[in-house]
Amino acid sequence: MKYIHTKSKKPKYFSLLIVPHSNNIKQLKIATWVPKFLILLITIILSTTGFLFYAYRELKNEYLAKLDELDYVSNVNLRQKAEIETLRQKTAEIQEKLDAISTFQETIKNMVGLKDNKKEKKATNSSRSGNSFFKEKLILEELDNSITSQMDDLSKLLDNSKEELSKLIVDVEKRLKYLDAKPNLMPTEGRITSGYGYRRNPFGRGREFHKGLDIANKPGTKIKAAGSGVVTFAGYYGGYGKVIIISHGYGYQSIYGHNKKLFVKVGQHVKKGEVIAEMGNTGRSTGPHLHFEIRYYGKPVNPKNIINNYE
Repeated sequence: MKYIHTKSKKPKYFSLLIVPHSNNIKQLKIATWVPKFLILLITIILSTTGFLFYAYRELKNEYLAKLDELDYVSNVNLRQKAEIETLRQKTAEIQEKLDAISTFQETIKNMVGLKDNKKEKKATNSSRSGNSFFKEKLILEELDNSITSQMDDLSKLLDNSKEELSKLIVDVEKRLKYLDAKPNLMPTEGRITSGYGYRRNPFGRGREFHKGLDIANKPGTKIKAAGSGVVTFAGYYGGYGKVIIISHGYGYQSIYGHNKKLFVKVGQHVKKGEVIAEMGNTGRSTGPHLHFEIRYYGKPVNPKNIINNYE
């Protein structure tokens, strides 16, 4: 018995019968690859839709996270802006106090007769343009930079003020020492009977140059040192009678003549206003009075230009 193998062919089409209610049956011949293509197409569409939906959700979540971060940063910026504004106000207050200190320094200098030194001040300001969050950020940076600049300026001003205060203390101490030594105190009470300059000679004819002030009062009136210094002479000296000479430094000397009693001796340090003698009528004198002279680097000067309370 002999078998013959025959190779069966796969059909390229399949039939789709459409049976309506009428008797006309329709037959559609569909290629076998069409269902496979449709299945593949649906699979691709479903996969793409799923991927797009997943990507959308991820983007949405990322966007919401960015919004939260933006709100947080905006709140931080607002808080920092408020803190910087507060710092700016405090900086302005410090600046006002520094100005007050500077004014106080100038007042002290004027009180003691020191020359003033002018200080330089500078201010900075700038502007920028922007949008939304970045505009606020730029403003914040601008405030930060401005505050930093102002703090640097204040730091320099504080350093300068510290140096100036230290220098002012030294200058004031020197000035006070000078003012204490300067013979600018009226040495006694009484009536000025003769001033500095030419006058009629009280002992004869003609005129003579009077080198000081004559202040008359009753004998025993207290005579005070016109300024602090060291007694360089205390004794009897010709027409001056009993006289005291005080060296005050800075080129000044003061001379007190015609005294009745002397209370100091050579080499003694005396303070301004300290009683050094009693008024008398010794030497070449016409009556009880004090002959008071001031010399500057050895030359007589007008006491009226030196004494503060001269009347």
